[in-house]
Amino acid sequence: MAKKTIDVQLLNPFISATLDCLTQMAGMTPERKRVFIKTDPMMHGYITGIIGMSNGITGSCSVSFPAELARHIVGKFMGEDPAKLTNEMVSDGIGEVANMVAGGAKRQFATTEYRFDISTPTVIMGAPTALYNPAETVSIACEFSASPALAETFLIEIALRPTTVT
Repeated sequence: MAKKTIDVQLLNPFISATLDCLTQMAGMTPERKRVFIKTDPMMHGYITGIIGMSNGITGSCSVSFPAELARHIVGKFMGEDPAKLTNEMVSDGIGEVANMVAGGAKRQFATTEYRFDISTPTVIMGAPTALYNPAETVSIACEFSASPALAETFLIEIALRPTTVT
């Protein structure tokens, strides 16, 4: 019987790009907590940035944050007081985080056989929110703590069309 699988190593460039983005843009020191197969469609936080991937690797990359953590990160990016940010500013900032994570991973894949194009970010806000990926995809998630000083965690999720292994 054929088994559907994806190469877990495909997650590493996304993890690296997430760490680079938040370290450079927000001065944070995120720490990877756990990596797991995500079967629940519920998003981890209040705001999620989603980037589609096509023309090679097919699927999506999403980054999901609790509301206060998203405000904190975007405030750091913009050099603004998080309390003064509008929802639109937070949405735009999290869209940019998603774009930087997917773009950073794409650059890392440039030296491998893997290629893909990325879409414009889509951002959804509200809780609870569910993201249903196509039935044939496998979702691998990585949970991070944003920094030792912040208790909230965030999640990146890579949903990819699997290959068939016999």
